Amino acid sequence: MKHIRININLFETNKKEILKDISFILNEKDKIAIVWPNWVGKTTLFKILCNEIKEYDWNIDNLWSLTLGYLSQVFFDDEKRKVKDELRLAFKEILELDERLQKVEAIMKESDDIKIIDEYAQLLEHFNTLGWYGIDYEIHRVANWLGITDLLENWIWQVSWWQRTKIALAKVLLEKPDMLLLDEPTNFIDLASTEWLEKYLATTWKGWYMIISHDRDFLDKTCTKTYEMTGARAMNVYNGNYTYYVNEKEKLEAIQIEDYERQQEYMNSQTQLVNRFRAWSRAWWAKSREKMLDKMKMLERPISTKKPKFQFSFEELSWNKVLHFKDIFIWRTEPLFFINELELTVGQKIWIIWENWVGKSTFLKTVLGSIEPLEWHISRWKWLKISYFSQLHEELDRELTLRENFIKHWFDYSPEKLTAIITNYLFEREDMNKKVKEFSWGQVSKLLFAILWQKESNFLVFDEPTNHLDYEFREALEKELQKYKWTILFISHDRYFVNKIASHLWIIKDWELIVSYWNYEDYIYKLENWLNFDASLFDEEAHLNFTLEEKLWADEAKRIRQKFGRRKR
Repeated sequence: MKHIRININLFETNKKEILKDISFILNEKDKIAIVWPNWVGKTTLFKILCNEIKEYDWNIDNLWSLTLGYLSQVFFDDEKRKVKDELRLAFKEILELDERLQKVEAIMKESDDIKIIDEYAQLLEHFNTLGWYGIDYEIHRVANWLGITDLLENWIWQVSWWQRTKIALAKVLLEKPDMLLLDEPTNFIDLASTEWLEKYLATTWKGWYMIISHDRDFLDKTCTKTYEMTGARAMNVYNGNYTYYVNEKEKLEAIQIEDYERQQEYMNSQTQLVNRFRAWSRAWWAKSREKMLDKMKMLERPISTKKPKFQFSFEELSWNKVLHFKDIFIWRTEPLFFINELELTVGQKIWIIWENWVGKSTFLKTVLGSIEPLEWHISRWKWLKISYFSQLHEELDRELTLRENFIKHWFDYSPEKLTAIITNYLFEREDMNKKVKEFSWGQVSKLLFAILWQKESNFLVFDEPTNHLDYEFREALEKELQKYKWTILFISHDRYFVNKIASHLWIIKDWELIVSYWNYEDYIYKLENWLNFDASLFDEEAHLNFTLEEKLWADEAKRIRQKFGRRKR
């Protein structure tokens, strides 16, 4: 079986160990997710594999000369190229041959040297073998898959970030490497493109790949192995997708803690016996037992990372209706979509999904009252208390310190109390006096959540709340929101998060907002099976219509009825 053997003894920068004792084998057809609890050094590993970093203690055996295609988070070194010209760089060997052919042709015009003619013939044969005539077809084929055909004549500097991700991905796919190294491939791309990439990797791509991603649903659907990298410690391998890894890791940690505690308890009890009998008639036994304890292999204390802890304060509600929309156009500089009539009630957790994601933040700001609708108005319950998380962290002043931002939101706590609060979000005491602009994007998101935690609310409005957050913080947030019994309205590309939180979907399609009583996973199921009904209207004991049974078969129809139906009272 073809494989690459990797052994990284040590890689350090500024005398700080980043990678140490990393050893693994990449086998043919492997589909690997790389998870990294603290996200230190994740990109470093890919750069080492691609030979972009060479100064480290290492040994990489690539006996079959397998090629690697690397999708990095920094896409282009020259933004003054046209998109089609950037994609043509994927055919490096063909372009180099073409350049050499042109030089040889120029020489042939001035010389009849038979060696030059032979070289030209050999180059031309190799050039034809590589399929130079198919370059434009391949570029258009992949561009069409990713929905970037209309960008081919654009300059790169004119293209948005989410479109740049698609262009960079197209370039890597055009290189047709043996193995893909994808570093955050779903950043900035829409759901349709994410789902296309999932299907492409699962059904079309025949090579291997390794993926680093915050998108847990994407990892679940594309990867069959999970490698947990722990920085300057050894790698842990789990033979399953991300969800399997989370469950197995939790079980393994529980076993390790139990074994360690049991051994410590045994050692303490035996040491007490040795000390008790050391000076008495059974001193020989005590000495023998002491030697046995010295030879015992001691278990290391399990390494437990600090977990984030938080909760949202909330106001009691005595009224069921939160918002009421009637004959409204949501608009920015022009109408975006229409809402006929819609109510938002207590306890609903609404995910808003767009076909093209244009105007999503505009809608949230309309709900907040920052932007007025084009016609009519939105009725808001007068006792509504909203906590808003913005994608760009607009509630924070990046020139102020962490503590000053708390004060800005009317939370002037003592240093001791503030320290107790921010440590729940994995900050240290010394972070209090750092300016927000000194923090990473993930830390800024955590700071905003720390401030929101202090506010009493009965309505949470979130715009991409999981962006930049690590796995553990996302899961802590999900657990808290599942317990939150009031109303949530949110926008997110994180389908894992959506499927755990959403009770309803508000879908903006064909310039109008419609409601679905399914989570995203079931909404996609509904579309793929051409279903058009509201399952929440069925009683569990009721019979679904014959058309539904005919489409889904009896067993599947029963599953739908049990999952979404209401019990008769």
